[in-house]
Order: sequence, then structure tokens, then C-alpha cells
Amino acid sequence: MSTGNAIKQIAAGRRKPDMTRKEYFDHRFRVHGCIADASENENEKPYKYIQTQVFDSAFGPRQGVLNANHNWCGRDDATELYFRDWDHVSTAFNSDHVKQTVGPDAVFFADFESSIVLMAREERVVTTTRLASERADASLDNGDATVAMYFISAPDNAVEGRQLHATLAPLLVKAIEQECQDEVWGVIANIGVVSSKFDLNSYFGGAGMPRYCLVYKVFLKDRASAPSFRKSQKSFASAAKDAIDTSRSFVLFGTEALIMDLGKGTRFSLDRQPLFNDLPGPTHLGE
Repeated sequence: MSTGNAIKQIAAGRRKPDMTRKEYFDHRFRVHGCIADASENENEKPYKYIQTQVFDSAFGPRQGVLNANHNWCGRDDATELYFRDWDHVSTAFNSDHVKQTVGPDAVFFADFESSIVLMAREERVVTTTRLASERADASLDNGDATVAMYFISAPDNAVEGRQLHATLAPLLVKAIEQECQDEVWGVIANIGVVSSKFDLNSYFGGAGMPRYCLVYKVFLKDRASAPSFRKSQKSFASAAKDAIDTSRSFVLFGTEALIMDLGKGTRFSLDRQPLFNDLPGPTHLGE
């Protein structure tokens, strides 16, 4: 199935208290990833699942106070869950596997109060950088890329993102092509959609968090490309300042980790966990 036709859930998570970043990453991938794919019934799980483990980030300032962060500042990873349609979403989240196994595991890693989540559909954004030309045959769907995930909040706290995307996409492409000719090779827009069929906050938490209507996923050459994208981000934010809430918008830099892709016959495997040089040592899980 083409991911462009899918309905997605995107969540940006923060680890619970008394947990290191490495402990969080290990549990999220090794334990939660494994049990998410454990059921043999494909209706009880997403058909594709990507975790993006964060190595850097930047958040907008809290207004009215010098150099103050929001109380929800800080994210450790982003989750992308792909479903065939709304019925698949409902079936999966109402299944015994999710209710009794996958969902309860979140208590071991998640800061529920600060969860940020949206439903979206993917759309590729064309960018004509030199690196995009060099990697014209490369796939954006492998789930192993270095990416920037730019969460956009609208001034009116809207959830539906189609109209705003039409305004913002040309501005973002222009900023990327000015600063990231050799650093960016692809862009996917995750465009927020509204549905009364699924209550996101009842599952993920975060009812008091800001709302996001767009997430631009920007594919980077490598981790050293983050400073170049920051230049593009700042140029874009200046051009789009009347259309977005720059205080609540934020960017995460991370490495994708594919949990599963049932369309390609790819099941969970420990060897796809990203490695970070600043997080050495064995896992605390005793494996």
C-alpha cells in the first residue's frame, strides 16, 4: 500500500521521570517496538511503524519572559503509525492486543501529560536541491534516514492543515533551497486531518498540550546537516511569522528506526536500533 493514501498518527513523546535518555531509547525500541509487532493479526497493529530517536531539538520561546521555555519543552522521540483507513485505526486501538499489551507498556516510559499527537496524511513536497538530484533514486520510505521533524502550530490552534500547507510549502522549499543545497534530499508534509472517529488524547494523553496541524519531515544528508537546516528554519519562520505560531512550533532532529513495514514483509528486528556515540554502554534491560 502506498503510504500517501494512509492515515497516520504522529506523536512526539517525552520520557517519564527517573529515566535516562538511553534507558528510554532502549525500552522504546527493544521492548515497545517488539510487542507492537508481536500479534500475527495485521488488523491489530499499524501496517508500518517508525520511531525517530531524537539527538537534538529547538523549541520556540515562552512569550513574556526572557529566555523561558514552555513547561512541555523537550522531546525524546517521534512516532509515526500508518493505517490503511479510519476503520483500521479503530480496529487496532480497540483490539485486546493494544488494550492489554501495547497500551499498558507505555507506563514504563511515557510522560503522558506532555504527549503531543495529531492525525495526518502524507504528501511529498518537491525540492530541487543538488543533493535531491544526486539521490533521485533513493527512497524516502525505508525508515532509516536522518531527519528534521518540524512541528507547526497555527495561531488559531487549528488541527486541519491543508489550507496552511498551501501557504507554507513554497516558503519552506525556498528556504531549504537557499541554505541546504547539499544537505537536504527530500521533504514530506504530514498534513493534519480532523476526525470524530478516534480520540487521540484518550490513548496518548496530552489533552492540555498545544495543537499541531502540520509536521514537515525533512530528509538530511547526515547529523552534521542540522546547523544548515536551522538556517533554513529561521529564514522560513521569518517569512511565515504571520501564518504560524513561532512560540509553539518546534523542530526535532533524529534518526529513524523502522519497527515494521508489513507491506514489505519487514518485521521487528533488534539490529535496526540506531546507535548514538554519546550513549555508550550496554542496555539496562539485561539482554
